[in-house]
Amino acid sequence: MVKNYLIQKGVSENEIVYLPVTTETIYASDPKTGMITRDISGYVLRQSIEIRSKEVDKVTAISRESTELIEKGIEFESYPPQYYYTKLNELKIDRLAEAAKDAVNRAQKIAASTGAKIGHLRSTKMGVFQITPKNSTEVSDYGINDTSSLEKEITAVVDAEFALQ
Repeated sequence: MVKNYLIQKGVSENEIVYLPVTTETIYASDPKTGMITRDISGYVLRQSIEIRSKEVDKVTAISRESTELIEKGIEFESYPPQYYYTKLNELKIDRLAEAAKDAVNRAQKIAASTGAKIGHLRSTKMGVFQITPKNSTEVSDYGINDTSSLEKEITAVVDAEFALQ
């Protein structure tokens, strides 16, 4: 029923990913004490389904409308969509070049404030990428890969060391 629902909403079968079924054992309670016994009274089986699609508006709409399944008697939980930026490798070189230019600019301003000038580049290394929601100020030593927001900002970090003149 869930598969048919998703297909009716415009999701193609190859965008639907079925995750393994998980099983939870339900143990009976002693009617006199209310304590859990070792007697099995049943099982709860769960299966998660993911939609992996580039049509984010469609997936967002389905996540909001999926309560329609509950109205049909299907026990269903919908989690917020996760939005991944999938073309980061194409941007990395450009973002790192921009970060390196920014490092030079900052170093020049810091050096000028003390009456010095920057000399040759001594070392550089790529730092982490921060993929954050638009207008976020969040940063992390390990980098961030926000999946909660559709609009994102991507920041590259470059550590640069310059000689002073």
